[in-house]
Amino acid sequence: MMQKLFHPTLLNAVLILTFVTSFGCSRGPKRPADMPKPTPCIVFVTFGNEVMEEVSVYLTPEDRKINPWGAAGLTNAEGRATMKTNSAFAGAIPGNYIISFRKLAEPVDMNTPPTLIPEKYALGKSQERVTVSKNQSKYTFALDAL
Repeated sequence: MMQKLFHPTLLNAVLILTFVTSFGCSRGPKRPADMPKPTPCIVFVTFGNEVMEEVSVYLTPEDRKINPWGAAGLTNAEGRATMKTNSAFAGAIPGNYIISFRKLAEPVDMNTPPTLIPEKYALGKSQERVTVSKNQSKYTFALDAL
């Protein structure tokens, strides 16, 4: 008679543990305990009635004491940017934000890469505002050249 190398219960326990830990590790970073749950947030960007691809969109909290969590996204071919809080968590924390935009063109020289969006929409200069709400997930911004 042949002797068993592993007891069936032990083998099952090892397989279950392997299965559970492999799925637990693939979830990505854990949300910080003090971060509220982000709400879905999609920003559509147009410029001169055309959708803009590869536009960086930034949500900077108006008051970092109330909400220290910014969000960012990059538009796709449809002009749609799916925002992520802290570059890792889908959505944005509900609140008031300054929204800014950036799209770089091919550099002319190494000192200053040209932007394809007017400077008035730049990070740190934009006066555009948006309030992210749990009741709304899509926001559209039609940028102009002036």
